[in-house]
Amino acid sequence: MNHLVLLGVVLTPLALKTTSTDKQICTFSVAIRPYKREDPSWVLNVCAWGKLAAGLAGADLTAGTILVLEGDLRIEKSRPAELQLRSFHVVSEPADLPGVNSIALVGRAGRNPEMRYFESGSVVANLTLAVNRRSRDDKPDWFNLEAWGKQAQVAADYVRKGSLLGITGSVGSQAWTDRTTGEERSKIVIRVDRLDLLGSKRDNDSNPEPAADEEIPF
Repeated sequence: MNHLVLLGVVLTPLALKTTSTDKQICTFSVAIRPYKREDPSWVLNVCAWGKLAAGLAGADLTAGTILVLEGDLRIEKSRPAELQLRSFHVVSEPADLPGVNSIALVGRAGRNPEMRYFESGSVVANLTLAVNRRSRDDKPDWFNLEAWGKQAQVAADYVRKGSLLGITGSVGSQAWTDRTTGEERSKIVIRVDRLDLLGSKRDNDSNPEPAADEEIPF
């Protein structure tokens, strides 16, 4: 399961193309409002196919148009993150939807949680989640997860590599400077609001673990 709903601002003109198999594809990019006010905004590429692509092109969307976007978030190591669109809605009164940023995922933990405890009493868990695509021939999408407080403690106590998890949360990004190269880097991070343990212990023990664990850059 991979379901994302976001509020975005159109940045680039929509590009409508027809593939060699006569399918229409529409691509554009949007600026995403940050999860926290102090976080930087970030850009997400959007892709739509078929009738939805034609509908986007016919809507005459311009830079600055505010949209509610719904679809699947695709993350691959060799290319920027992309939202494969299922539906969209033009927002005429953005003040009514100030914080639309919600994602639901079902997948398997790519590693045991990495825990950090602070003197203030706060606790954070970092782990990765492998989410299968609809086609079994495709490689899974890998998501970086960040859980705080009670959800972090649940991860520490019960989540192990290969555990089947249900996640709901918000999408954000983290940026940093590479100490070795000096280059600016960033990655998408899912801030976990709720973590559910799915399946039985037998299911978690008998199912194969994800083939590899990796952090996917933004």
